[in-house]
Amino acid sequence: MLRAAAVVGAAYALGSVPVSYLVARHTRGIDIRRVGSGNVGASNVYQTVSRALVVPVGLTQVAQGAAGPLLARAVGLGAGGEAAAGIAAVVANDWNPWLRFSGGRGVGQAIGIMAATSPAALATFIAVSLGGVALRMVPQGVALGLLAAPFASAAAGDDRVTSLGLAAIAATVMTKRLLGNGAPDPLAAGERVWWIRLVYDRDIRDREAWVRRGLGGQDS
Repeated sequence: MLRAAAVVGAAYALGSVPVSYLVARHTRGIDIRRVGSGNVGASNVYQTVSRALVVPVGLTQVAQGAAGPLLARAVGLGAGGEAAAGIAAVVANDWNPWLRFSGGRGVGQAIGIMAATSPAALATFIAVSLGGVALRMVPQGVALGLLAAPFASAAAGDDRVTSLGLAAIAATVMTKRLLGNGAPDPLAAGERVWWIRLVYDRDIRDREAWVRRGLGGQDS
């Protein structure tokens, strides 16, 4: 029990490191929560900080997600320990204790968890997400990929707990989509905000207006 608690605690601590926030603060002096989408994630780094930095930031977030499950496996905790460690990393990122419980969506961490626990889920997520990119429906592709991942895991014969853990992670990410922006933005007057958040991961349909908020004409 103590070993499991230590692993889950370590996964939470790693997941809580606000990589995107730190990069934005130290490279541009920006509070990434106040500009663009307000999301403390790689996508907002791309939009508001630096396109070149999105790769190292994204890979670091993937590593944050993978670390906990891999550590759980290394100490012999089994699928339950791996799932708990993965969920802890996503929760820590999404409701970050260092950022007054704001944070990102946890997609990068979820990718790392899938890479560590279910190749079938990862392959399905990538395929569905790339379909979204091709159709210029990225938020929808990411959401559908996350929701499809647990079913792909189950179909591939993964441990049931692994599939359930991936379902919990998908639910966590989608919950953060709904709640992460706080009260509806003033730009969203007349919009069906909750539905738009769920489908588009923002408060308004106009993507450019949303991601350019607070930039004051600066180039990203």
